[in-house]
Order: sequence, then C-alpha cells, then structure tokens
Amino acid sequence: MKKLIVMACLFALASTGCGMKKLTTGVIGGISTDGMVAVEGEQDVEFARESMLPLIKTLEVLRFGNPKDSKILAILSKAYGSFAFGFVELEILSSKEGDPAHAKAIERAKLFYQRGRDYGIESLSSDSGMRNAMNAPFPAFEKAVNGLGRKRIDALFWTAFNWANWINLNRDDPTAVVAIPKIQVMIDRVIELDPNFYFGSAHAFKGVLACTRPAMLGGDMALAQQEFAVAMGADPNYLMTRVLYAQFYARQLNDPALFRRELADVKSADPASLPEQALSNKLAIMRAELLLKKEKELF
Repeated sequence: MKKLIVMACLFALASTGCGMKKLTTGVIGGISTDGMVAVEGEQDVEFARESMLPLIKTLEVLRFGNPKDSKILAILSKAYGSFAFGFVELEILSSKEGDPAHAKAIERAKLFYQRGRDYGIESLSSDSGMRNAMNAPFPAFEKAVNGLGRKRIDALFWTAFNWANWINLNRDDPTAVVAIPKIQVMIDRVIELDPNFYFGSAHAFKGVLACTRPAMLGGDMALAQQEFAVAMGADPNYLMTRVLYAQFYARQLNDPALFRRELADVKSADPASLPEQALSNKLAIMRAELLLKKEKELF
C-alpha cells in the first residue's frame, strides 16, 4: 500500500504546483522515515543493502519537490552515512591495500560521507542562526550550535558523523582536520539534548574522537574509556559500540587481548537481541569477523 502511495505522490510532484509539491513531499517524507526504520530492523543484510540505494535516490527526488525541507535533508544525511559506514567500509576492511577494489571502496566512502555531511549542513542551515554561523569564526559557530533544540538532534549527529568519517578518510589533507572542533561541539550538544541518543552512539562517537587524536589535539584515553563505558551502558545489546571500542580504543591502547575478547563476544552475540537494530547488529558481527582476521596487521 505504501508503495502505491509513493508512486502516486511522485507523479503528483511532477504534475502539480509548488504548494502541492511541498504537501506531497511532506507525506512521502513521513513514509521515507518509516522506510529507514524498516531497513534498520531488516535481518537479511543483502536485502537491506539492495533496498537502501533506491531509498536514498527516492529521497533525493523528493528533495527537489521541497529543497529546504530540513527533515528530508536530515534523513538523507543519515542514509548516506549509514550506507557508507555499514556497507562500504566493510568493502574497505575486506580488501587489501593496493588492490583496485580497496581504492574504489575508499573513494566511494569518501563520496557518500561528503554527501551526507553536505545534506546535514543544509538541514542545519534551515535555522537562521546556524546558516549565518556555518562559515563564521568558531565562537559564533559554537554559540549557534548550543542554541539548537531537540528537533535538530538528528541533523546534528549525522552531520558530525559524516564529517568525522570523511576526515578519517582524508587524513592526508591538512585542511580537513580544522573542522574537528566543530564536530566536537556538535556531538557535545547531542549529548546535552539526549545522552542516550541512538543507543548511546554520541558517547561512542566521542570516545572514538578522544582515543584517535594526539593529546595535543584533544586526545584523552581516559576520557575515551569513560565515554565508551557510558555508550555500552546505554544499551548493551547495540553491538556496534563494542566493535568500535575494540577497533579504536583497544587498538590505540595496543591491547590485542582486549581487542580479541570484545570482538569474540560480538561474534557470539544474538543480533535479534535488539530487533529494531537487527541490521546494525548483523553488520557489527560481520565487521568483528573481518577485524579479527586483520589482527596481525593492526597490532
């Protein structure tokens, strides 16, 4: 039934005036949100992968009907970031450096993270304060971010998520790292608005930032441990947090025993223990298996 509604609404977008287009876009935007929820609960990884790109492209079509719809822009930011992290990064981990497939996967991930970041920035820029502060000096940016309310939390998190992952794949670009303070303040605001947002992911994100940066740039292993502990406590059944803990914290700590223990626990976990995140949990298990195979390269 929803498919029929979407098809009818897409036809309406092509054949009606601006006001009707905005109304139709709003209707489909709600359906698209449901679509993302359905994908996140999907237990068949391949089916989910095949479903996501058409969903993303449908959202981009909808954006033309109402290009300033902050909700659709935020969903696009989440969709691009989720696809790049969940699927394309698995391709990076499963291929060898120097192989064409490895280089192709990295470039693809960069592109998707960049799109997710840009859509997130567009969503946040629908707020006049953020729009004026986006390219302003950092104090003005920080003030604008701290003035945002809960309705901007999705855009804040997914913009920061995409931006940070894009930087991680562009570490040779010295101009990329200048955005890290902006990313940090966005994540801090997410935590202020909702400490348990997305199963504690904002705390896990902060943990990754704290353990992957040099001390002179804000790196702090004690803070990383603390943030990961909070994230894992928010929902122990959200497996991706433990994978990130092993991949980033244990590796930075140079503790292969901790690395193996955490990833082995994830491998043996039941992905259905958190039904609404069955896909993320299955992807976490797949990532854990790949990381265990690469242990000798990582330590």
